[in-house]
Amino acid sequence: MESENTTKGSEQSLYNRTAEIGEYLFSILVVMLAAVVRGISRLFAAADRRFGWLWGKLSSGLRKLGEKIASPFQRYAMAFRMGRSDIRRAREEGVLPACKAGISMLGRILLGKRGLFVTLCNWVLPVVSCVFLFNVVTYANSMSYALKLTVNGDFMGYVNDESVFNDAEKIVQQRITYLDSNKELLSFDSSYAVEMVGYGSTLTKYQLADKMLQSMGAEISYAYGLYIGNSFYGALESKDRVDRTLEELLDVYREGGEETVEFESDISYEPGLYLTESIVSEDSIIRLITSKKSVAAYYTVVDGDSPYGILTKLGMTEDELAKLNPDFSLESSLFIGDKILINQEEPFLAVTVTRKEVYEQSTPYDTEYTDDPTRYQGSSTIIQDGEKGTEQVTANVSYVNGVEVRRKVLSRVTVSDPVNEIIAQGTKEIPKNVTVSIPENMPVGQFLWPVGGDGGQISEMMYGYGGYYGHSGIDITAPYGTPIYAAESGTVILAQWYYGYGNCVMIQHANGMVTVYGHASYLHVYAGQQVTMGELIADVGSTGQSTANHCHFEIRLNGQNGQKVNPINYLPWHRRAPWCVEY
Repeated sequence: MESENTTKGSEQSLYNRTAEIGEYLFSILVVMLAAVVRGISRLFAAADRRFGWLWGKLSSGLRKLGEKIASPFQRYAMAFRMGRSDIRRAREEGVLPACKAGISMLGRILLGKRGLFVTLCNWVLPVVSCVFLFNVVTYANSMSYALKLTVNGDFMGYVNDESVFNDAEKIVQQRITYLDSNKELLSFDSSYAVEMVGYGSTLTKYQLADKMLQSMGAEISYAYGLYIGNSFYGALESKDRVDRTLEELLDVYREGGEETVEFESDISYEPGLYLTESIVSEDSIIRLITSKKSVAAYYTVVDGDSPYGILTKLGMTEDELAKLNPDFSLESSLFIGDKILINQEEPFLAVTVTRKEVYEQSTPYDTEYTDDPTRYQGSSTIIQDGEKGTEQVTANVSYVNGVEVRRKVLSRVTVSDPVNEIIAQGTKEIPKNVTVSIPENMPVGQFLWPVGGDGGQISEMMYGYGGYYGHSGIDITAPYGTPIYAAESGTVILAQWYYGYGNCVMIQHANGMVTVYGHASYLHVYAGQQVTMGELIADVGSTGQSTANHCHFEIRLNGQNGQKVNPINYLPWHRRAPWCVEY
């Protein structure tokens, strides 16, 4: 009996210690929580004194929130105290009643109407619900609607829209109508139904084409379909040799440096299922891509072209060119700019080359005009020759089969600036004895026609240009006494009888040239006299070695004894005698 009492006493002592420790720990937790709440309250009280009504509102709200958060713990503390009293009363009856009272207390705290579990559910369930809803929405977004495609009664898969089927049908028709033995187009009846599918569940046009070919029941093989542009040229079991040949075709145009060399048409392989009979050999494709084709082109007639010369240039016969141009013959009249249709061979695969090129380009110069009071009105002299400038140009130049098609300038750097041409224009009033008008806008470097009246006509050309041996100028026939005018302003350096020239005038011009007027009947000027363009200097006659009235006209370079040049190149066109032919 005494031993039994000792055991009960030990159990009761252990239970008392456990209860006291639990009560002590819970009291510490409550004290700490109360201290935190008081600290927060004091903090907001201080803020309230500093920030006024705003902080008052905030502190009141936070205080209520703190009370809301603390209220469950206060209930748990009250429940714990009530349970502790129950446990103490039950302890007097023994350990088992005390354990039952403890379990009952935990049940009320955890599973009671306002227990910890219910409180956690009230707080956690909304959060869990939001997370669940978010996951549902995310999953729904990862799903998409697609068209369930059935072709000729067979389920094919899912497609994004009807265009995928239309494109796939074209691909299939290309693959099955490649050979001449297979000309009939197969029909494919399609039907659609809208369904929700996961991401990545739809077919591409090529995948669908493979499935449609499989559904035909024909003999098919896996191969590489060769497409040039949008055209199908057959399927290849192996494409290595074709790839090497394509690279060799491009290598012909490669020069190194900054360049892009590529075929003008896109060349691609589409791996997939193809009819076995549409599979071709690499040799046949290589023969195709290395061949040449005949295309229509035009030849543009240029200066100097003749029908026979064009045939020689083109390497064609008259009949061959006449088939393309019915009006063409060796007797055809051709004009500069005319277009002649020709056949021209080009590579089956055109190659485009874009290359960065650096080159020099000349830049034009401007013309400045200055007044010269020492020269008569209407006359002009070049006192400074113009010189073109130079620019270094960097450009991307594109060629197709070696022929330039476009040029894009990237930069220009000036190497040398142009030098302006300076022309002095006479402002001196023209004397009264000038009886010929000077044409407006007369080209610089051109002389005035020297014979007045109706201008006469050319009766003899210079030797080497149709004239007799040794004739150093041109002869202009005109009636006796017809006025002869200065072809350009200058200084008279000779006005007298001069050997076979008879009465002769020579004028030195500012550019170093000398004009000669021979066989005159009368001279109106003297040596050293300044004359202006169009001024009367002599009359037509037949003095010296002459058989008829005319003016012998010469142009000499670099002074009186300089080189004699063809005057026709410096005069406006004038009529010629019927027997006077230039050649």
